[in-house]
This record gives sequence, structure tokens and C-alpha cells, in this order.
Amino acid sequence: MVKKNRADFIASNLPQLQNLVKRDPISYKEEFLQQWRHFESGLAIFALKPDEEAKQFGELITFLSHVSSCYPKECATFPQKIVDLLSNHYQEIHPDLRKTMVQALMLLRNKDLISSTSLLSLFFTLFRCKDKQLRETLHNHIVSDIKNANAKHKNNKLNKTLQNFMYTMLKDSNEVAAKKSLDVMIELYIKHVWDDAKTVNIIAEACLSNMSKLAATAINFFLGKDKEEAPDSDNEDVDMDKLLHQKRINKKTKSRKGQVDKALASIKKKERSKSRNESFNFSALHLLNDPQGFAEKLFSRLKSSTSQSYFRFELRLQFMNLISRLIGIHKLTLLGFYEYLIPYLQPHQREVTQILAYAAQSSHEMVPPDAISPMVEAIANHFIWNNSSNEVVTAGLNGLREICQRCPLAMSETLLQSLVDDYKKHRDKGPSIAIRSLLGLYREINPELLKKKDRGKAATMGMKNFVAPKFGEVRVASDVEGIDLLENAGDGSDNDGAWDEWEIDEDGGESDAEEVAEDEDDDDEGWEDVESEAGGEEDVDPGEGWEDWEVVSNDDEDDEDGEDDENDQDDEDDEENEDEEEDDEQEEATSSKQSARSDSKSQKTDASKKRKVSTEPDELDDKDAKSSKKLGLTAERILTDEDFARLKELRMEREAEKMAGVRPTNRKRFEDEIDEDDSDVDADEKDLVDVRSIMSGIKRKDDYEARMKSIQSGREGREKYGSKKGKKEKGSMTNREKSKKKNYLMMVHKRSVAGKAKRSLSQKQHVLREHIRKQKLRY
Repeated sequence: MVKKNRADFIASNLPQLQNLVKRDPISYKEEFLQQWRHFESGLAIFALKPDEEAKQFGELITFLSHVSSCYPKECATFPQKIVDLLSNHYQEIHPDLRKTMVQALMLLRNKDLISSTSLLSLFFTLFRCKDKQLRETLHNHIVSDIKNANAKHKNNKLNKTLQNFMYTMLKDSNEVAAKKSLDVMIELYIKHVWDDAKTVNIIAEACLSNMSKLAATAINFFLGKDKEEAPDSDNEDVDMDKLLHQKRINKKTKSRKGQVDKALASIKKKERSKSRNESFNFSALHLLNDPQGFAEKLFSRLKSSTSQSYFRFELRLQFMNLISRLIGIHKLTLLGFYEYLIPYLQPHQREVTQILAYAAQSSHEMVPPDAISPMVEAIANHFIWNNSSNEVVTAGLNGLREICQRCPLAMSETLLQSLVDDYKKHRDKGPSIAIRSLLGLYREINPELLKKKDRGKAATMGMKNFVAPKFGEVRVASDVEGIDLLENAGDGSDNDGAWDEWEIDEDGGESDAEEVAEDEDDDDEGWEDVESEAGGEEDVDPGEGWEDWEVVSNDDEDDEDGEDDENDQDDEDDEENEDEEEDDEQEEATSSKQSARSDSKSQKTDASKKRKVSTEPDELDDKDAKSSKKLGLTAERILTDEDFARLKELRMEREAEKMAGVRPTNRKRFEDEIDEDDSDVDADEKDLVDVRSIMSGIKRKDDYEARMKSIQSGREGREKYGSKKGKKEKGSMTNREKSKKKNYLMMVHKRSVAGKAKRSLSQKQHVLREHIRKQKLRY
């Protein structure tokens, strides 16, 4: 046999030629051109018969894709030829050859020999192929390519072109291609690559598609929470001390050095990510351009799908959920939706608890009560009546509570009182807990709808200042709620405004002497209204035992001051004429503290009024001064996070005091019994209604597996029960074992020992009579 020439061997072995070309492109250019001519001739033959396997032609494509970067001029048209070949014959090409071409194009894209726009447009078209593995490969490459293109900065030109193309792909007749395109957009949004409003609105168009899979995928995107991108493997915690120790004691190899370098790179990446500015991403539902129009289109599609029944029930539930979310978040007006839900609000309806949650999600204060009250009455009529089971009644009451929490005017006074009277003292725990939660809700939002006996102490005490809510009413806050509590807190304790008159300089020094003197006098005034609980008229020391005194209300002070108006007027006239009398009268007021309480009150009131006249004539009264200081705190100083945290704590303490009926004098003792609640609820979570809140109070029997699981969990860490016979520990014996150890004469009279043969006649008669009596009782 003739030995093969080396050149012929290299030409036939493409992997070896590929290695040689990459090492020395110039020396092997002739071999490359020879293979290029083979490719062109094979391309002409393949265009005539594209359905053949053509394994050799695939090897040529792989070889040229690897060495094309070495000969850019000769291979300038190579990427476009592969693109044209796939565009025209992608359905006819053999799957293996088509996969080879796609991998070659990906390689060329990684070497930046083909533009991303033309390649990705082709890949979206290839989603129509009936090849699951190929579609998965295309999906991963598209996502990674777009992510890399937007890594340093947003490539708006590329994004706009691809988004427009994907919008047309969502309307493609091929359901698989449309769904894969939608999956690409959703994944890019989740990875925060395309997190703009245009992407969200393109996905919103897919919710209106006639294809059930496409609509379900888009709706699940809006209903699901925005998932954070899964952490990369490089971001896992790395023990650098362990790696450095292994590097010192083990043999030095390239692999171990590579591990250390990789760990250092991941740590640097973590540090860079910590120094980045925090990015705040809105939920997808907030980025919709026209929420009202979108909700109306979804509701129209839902009604048409219900009449024609081309959407299954689970998908219709998702439509209801999305519409209710839109109505609740954006405060939309879609009155027909509540009428649509009424036929579904039946105890026997499948997934009725979810429908109750959707009814609550779609309720808000801007819905007219006339539109939502029929739905509330339907729930009350179908769920809450005597013949219903406790689970049904509990679910209905919980559903009404969630609806009324968002729309307080939905419940009528007659219906509310009827429910409270029927179920307030119910014998079962579920309905009683549910009605108490509804009762507690209306004690807070509108106690006027309740009877006087059902309002409770806190609601009854606040009825004087309570204003019932009205439809369409918007209450605008003029200042931070509860800012007066923060002012009164001063040093962290609430002393009922004892420090209201104090001022602190910016440098932290004390105020002027006159202001300090005024404050001391005011503090003295604060103790003038203290009475002993025993009713005695003893001397009072402001520094000791103040917990045992109660503050007299302002109304009583006004009444007592009114009795001495004439004396006050005379004193004011005397003060205007003679300024020196002020000091004498102040001394008299101070000394009068040690006399009877009635005289001290009147004289102290005179002294306080004289001090007010002696100050500047433009000084405000007490009410105006408090309001000006209330505005001054927020106007002069920026509240920090610590201030808001303290303000929240004070608000909670004040609410707890109202509920418990604690007086201000007992506030210090009551503060020690309060636990701070740091539960913060996001705004989006308030709009959501969890099905567990509808099912709260309903307890179902566990199945056998759940009961056995609870039994096994209760046995953990416990000694086993049972007989200890045969164990080393000594246990008690049975009566039969004890009888064997006893003397025979002690057991001879026993019936079991004597037996039937040794019984006497009287014993036999007695046994027979007992047997006959028991037989008569049995029958």
C-alpha cells in the first residue's frame, strides 16, 4: 500500500488542522483556502438537497467557525451564509446539522464576528422548530447575550429593536415560539436587565392572548412576586484562611493557584457589590401605562371566556385575581366586577375561599357603597345563617371583615348589628373569634354603627372627637401624626407636657435666666392641680410620691377660675399701675402652698395671670403656643430614623393606654408592661389578601399521616413507656405471680384454686343464680 502524504492526512483531519491554523495562520493559509473551497461546493450541493444529513458539511462549518477569526477577510461572508441557510431551510434541515449551525453562530457571536440584532432575530424565529433541546439552548444564549450587552450600560438601541421584534413574536401563530419569547422577556425582567415600563406593557399584551398557555404565563408573572436573581456560584462564601493554609502546606500546582485566584476574585466582586448604590425596583403592576384600560380589557376577556368556556376554571381564577389586584392597588372603578363575583360566592363553589379573597382585594374606599353592598349581602345570606356549618360561617365572617377593612361603608348598620347579636356569644370558637375581629374593626373605624354596649371602653371614650367617614372624603394630615407625643417625651418619658416650656440652645447650653425662672414657675403651676386620692389637704412635695396624685381636668380648673374672675380683674388693674406689687404677690403665692388647698389654688391662679400680663403683649395663649410649637418641631428640625422609631413606640403606648383605660399618672408603670411590635408591612402586602386570613379559626381534623407525625414528634426526647419486665430495673408483680409465693392455706378458699369439683351445694347454687341473672340482664 502506498503511504499517505502528510498534507493529505492533515487536510482530512480537520481538528488537527484547526489546531495548526490557530498556532500559525500564515503558514497554513493554503490548507485553509482548500477547505473554504470545499465548503462553497458543499453549500451549493446542500442548497439542492437540504434534508440530507451531510455530516462532512457540518464538520466543515465547525472548522470554519473556529478559524474564522484568523482570516477575517476571507471569512467575512461566512456568518451571513449560515444565517441565510438557516432562515430559508430551518424546518427542513436535519436536527444534528441544524444544531451544529446554531453552535457555529454562537461561537461567531462570542468572537464578535456577527451583529447581535441579526443573530437574535434569527434565534427567535428558530423557536418554531420542533426541537426542545434546541429551544432551550437558544433561550439560554439569548438571555446571556442580552445581559452581557447591557452589563456596562444600557444598550437602548439594541433593546428597542429586540423589544419591537419580540412584540411581533408574541402574536405569532406558533404557540411554542410565542411562549418561549415571553419566557425570555420575563427572565430578563427578573434579572433586572429589561425592567422598564415597555417590557411590562408588552407582557401585559400577552395576558389578552387567545392562547391559554401564553395568557397563563403572563398572568402568573404579574401575580407572582418579583424573584431575585439566583446568586452565582462565585458569590458563595469562601473560606480564605483555609485556602491559604492549604496553599502553604500542600504541593504547589496550577489548579490550587487557580482556586485561590478565583476565591480572591469572588471576594473582590462582593466588595464591589456592597459599594454599589441600592436600586429600588417597582412592582410590575405599578409600571402599567393604562391600568384602568388594562383592567377593563381583562374583565371583558374574562366574561367572554366564561360564556364560551374556552378558558379552564383555574385560568379564570387567575384572571379574577389579577383584576382584583389591579383594582386594589390602583384604586380603579370597575363596578361590573362585583356583580360578576356574586354567583361565585356560594359555599359549595370550588375554591370559594380564594374568591372571597379576590372580593376583598378589589375593595377600597373609593368604591361606591351601593356597588359593593350587594356583594356583602350575598356573602351574609349564603354563608352566615343557622343551617350553615361552623367552617362556612367563619369563612363568611372573615371575608366580610377583610372587605369592610378596605371599604368601611360597605356594611349597613342593620346587618352589622344582626351579625353581632347572633354570633357574639356563639358556643363554637371559630364564629365567635371571627365576629369579635369584625366587632373590633368597627370599634376602630366607625363605632357609630355599633350599639352602645358593643362599643367598648376605648371607642366610647373617643366618641366625642370621632367623625364618621364619608364616601369620597380625603383627610389630609397637616403635620406628622403624634408629633406632640415626641415633644412631651423629652428625655424619653411622657410627663404630660412638663417640659413644654423648656428650650435648648444649639450649643447645648442652658437658656437665659429669665426663661429658666419662667419654667420653674410653670413647673410649680403644674403641681397646683394635684389632689390627694384620700381627699386630704396635706402639703405636696413635687419631687416625691407624685404617683399617688391625680391631675384635675381642665374643665374643673375653668370652673374654679370662673368663680374668681372679679378678683383676677382687680389684680390685673393693680399690676398695670404698680409693677412692684408683682414680686410681693408671687411671694404670697409661694407661701400659700403650705396653707389650705382652696386658698392656694386661687392665689396661684392670680400669680400665673400676672406673669402672663408682665410678659410681652404679643404673647400667644396656651392653645396657640402649643400649636406653634407643634409646627416648630417639624419646621426647625429634621426628624431622624430614631425619632420616627421613638414616635412609633409612643403611638403604640398611647393606643394601648386607651384600650386598657390607663390614666396618665399610671403611665410609667404601664409602659413597663408593653412589648414593642416591630412588624412592618409593605404597601403591596396590605393590598393582598391571604387565603389563610379567610380560613383563620377553622380547624380541620388531620389525616392519619399527620396524626402519626405529631405523635412521633411528641415522643422525641422522652423515655419509652411500657412494661419493664426483663429489665434490670425492679418492677411490680402481678397478682398471679404473688399468689404463687403465698402459703397454700391462704389461697385454699379461692374459687380458682378449689375448682368446680370441690364446690359445695350452696356455692354451686349461688354461681347458677348469678349466671341466670346475668343472662336475663343481657336479653
